[in-house]
Amino acid sequence: MKKSTQFALLLLIAVLGMPTAALPGLVPVEDARQDPPEETPEEEPQRLAAWPESDKELERQITKDLARLRKASTEGMEEGGREGLLAAGDAAGPALLKALGKERDDAARARVAEVLTAVTGWPHTRLFAAEFEDRSEHVRLFALERAAAFPDPEIREAAEAAHAAAKKRAGTKREVADELYLASLALASAGSLEGFDALVERALSDWGDSGRALRAATEGLRGPEATTLLAEPLEGDRKHKVAALRLLAGCGDAETAVPLVRPYLDSTDNSIRVAAINALRGIVDGDLPLERMSVFEAVELAGKWKERL
Repeated sequence: MKKSTQFALLLLIAVLGMPTAALPGLVPVEDARQDPPEETPEEEPQRLAAWPESDKELERQITKDLARLRKASTEGMEEGGREGLLAAGDAAGPALLKALGKERDDAARARVAEVLTAVTGWPHTRLFAAEFEDRSEHVRLFALERAAAFPDPEIREAAEAAHAAAKKRAGTKREVADELYLASLALASAGSLEGFDALVERALSDWGDSGRALRAATEGLRGPEATTLLAEPLEGDRKHKVAALRLLAGCGDAETAVPLVRPYLDSTDNSIRVAAINALRGIVDGDLPLERMSVFEAVELAGKWKERL
C-alpha cells in the first residue's frame, strides 16, 4: 500500500470516532467525534515538538471561551465557548488538557474532550505522549487513546513506560479501568507487540465500541509478525475466528495473511465470511470494513474475492 493511501485511511478511521469504554466519571470519546477533514496527508505528517505559541490576547480569549464551555449555563454560552476554542485551534490544546484534568463535572469534561479531539490529530502524537503519565487519569486515558489513533513509532518509549506503569497498578487500589488496554493500544500504534494480548481480548469482548480504535492502532503493527500471532486464534471457535479476522484487517500483511484468510471466504457462517471479506479489504486494498452485509451480498463478494485471489 502506498504511504499516502495508508495515511489517508488511518486519518479517516481515527476521525470517524474512537469509542472509549463507559467508565464512571471518565470521558467517553464517542461523545467527542468530529467530521472527516477535507484533506488528508499525502506523506508522513509533521509531528509537533511543542504546542503552538499564543500571544496574551489569544490566551485571554482561550481562558474566557474555556470558562464558557465548562459552565455552559445556557446553550448560547456553550456554543460560543466551543466556537471560540475551535477558532483558536491547537493553540488551545494546553488549556484544554489542563481543564480535562481539573474538571469535576462529567458533562463539562465531555465537552472539553470533544473540543480537544476536534483541534488535534496527526501532528500532536508526541505532545500527547508527554501526558501518558499525567497525575490525572482523565488526561492519561484521553492522551493514550488519542495518540493511538495516529500511528507514530516515535511515541514507543513513552507508551512502554505508560504500559509498565498501568501494569504495575493493575490489581491494586490505584488501578484505573481500561488504562492497561489503552496503553496497549498506544504501544501497538507505535509498532510494539508487547500488549497485543490485550487487543485480542478487547476484540473478542467489545468490538462494537472498540473496533474503530483497534483498526486504527493496529496499522502500526502491519506485518508478518502480528499476522503470525493471529494464526492460533484464527483456528479457534467462531468468536475467536471473527476477532482474528477483524484484527488482520489492520495488521495483516498480504503475503502472510491472505493465505490464512482466503479459506474463510467459503465459510457457511456469514459472520465469519463477512469478517474474511473485510479482512481482505484492509489487507489488500487498505479499505475500511463494510459494516452491513446481507448473506446474498457476502456470498457475491466472497466469490469476487476468490476470483481476484
